[in-house]
Amino acid sequence: MGLAAFLAICSTSFSSDFFTLDDVLNRVKDTNPQIRAQKMNEESKRELKEKAWKNLVTPPINLSNEDEWEIVEKYGVGLKELEMYLPIYEGGRTLNSYRKAKTQYEIAQKDSDLVGIAAQEAAVAKFFEALNYKKQIEITDKAIEALEKQRERISDLYNNGKLVPKSELLKIEADIENNRGINLENKQKEEASLGELARLLNYPVNSPLELKDFNPLQFLEAKAHITEENKTPVENTLLGSKEALKLDSANYDVKIAKSALYPTIYTKFTYTYRENVNGTLRKRKADDRDLFEVGFRWVLSWGADLDNVRAQEYLYEKAKIEYEDNLKGISLDMKNKLGEIKALYGKSLAMEKRANLLQENMDIDSMRYENELLTTFDYLNSVNSFREAQEDYYELQRKLVLAVIEYENLYR
Repeated sequence: MGLAAFLAICSTSFSSDFFTLDDVLNRVKDTNPQIRAQKMNEESKRELKEKAWKNLVTPPINLSNEDEWEIVEKYGVGLKELEMYLPIYEGGRTLNSYRKAKTQYEIAQKDSDLVGIAAQEAAVAKFFEALNYKKQIEITDKAIEALEKQRERISDLYNNGKLVPKSELLKIEADIENNRGINLENKQKEEASLGELARLLNYPVNSPLELKDFNPLQFLEAKAHITEENKTPVENTLLGSKEALKLDSANYDVKIAKSALYPTIYTKFTYTYRENVNGTLRKRKADDRDLFEVGFRWVLSWGADLDNVRAQEYLYEKAKIEYEDNLKGISLDMKNKLGEIKALYGKSLAMEKRANLLQENMDIDSMRYENELLTTFDYLNSVNSFREAQEDYYELQRKLVLAVIEYENLYR
């Protein structure tokens, strides 16, 4: 198989679907595997919360039957006793266990939101990455087109015996091949980015995505209000509120540990339907089946429970240190991201001006080259400088858009 045939097979595409940025953002919320996996974790925490609530408000009922083998062999297995246990006081163990389970569920809900945001940011990054490579291909194709025109002109001069060294023609041909090689690499990178985007969207990887272009300037004009004046307290953001919940959870661990230091006071109701009397299983009299008891249980663990309390208190102090430090980290991320936006915005303006200047310079150099007032080396340098400036400008614009999205997400 020849190279041309191989490339033709590789470039064969399946039916494509067109995606805008909004399409990507909407689809990732519903189909991203990481979001779906986190939702399962959230549902698990919700079930554990429900379990803790039932343990708190619903007394457990124990149905039992214990007898010697001879009795079981003779009478079979049946309901012998019903027991209902209701704790009156247990140092807050069940209550704080429920509160911790509820807090863990709330943390899982925050994690679901944060995983969703991270998945959207990753999808946006791949969306822009693919568009950047697509734009680089277009820019490089135009550079190749300009070089091919000059090659045709130089080739005519050379073939007609004009004083044009063959080396000038070879330089242009070599640069054309170099740009073609760059475009092959850009095409491969574009396909790789589209594959990663398809994976994030849970989309079939063998069905290439077709992306609609995105206007960064229009988006950025709508976001011109972004300043340091965002007054949302760090504590009220998703990240900040999650840190507070983690601190609450550690506090509940301390309370649960302390509950073991106290006695358990309980009531117990027992209904005995049958009893073993000298090897014979008999029904109890109706007026002798109910038994209502009040009791207490106090387990002395020779200081082990106290050791556990101190261990949990240390972990709570650790959680408080991490809480304060993590809030500072979130604030610093907000400040740094805003600084990044300002730097990218300033740089994009400079790169736009640079690209315009280099375009004008290339137009002038093209005329000078055609009139033999410029060397081939300088002309090729002019063409490639303009190509690289265009690529840098479009990439910077999309980096700026992504930075704005990430900055806004920090305040959610």
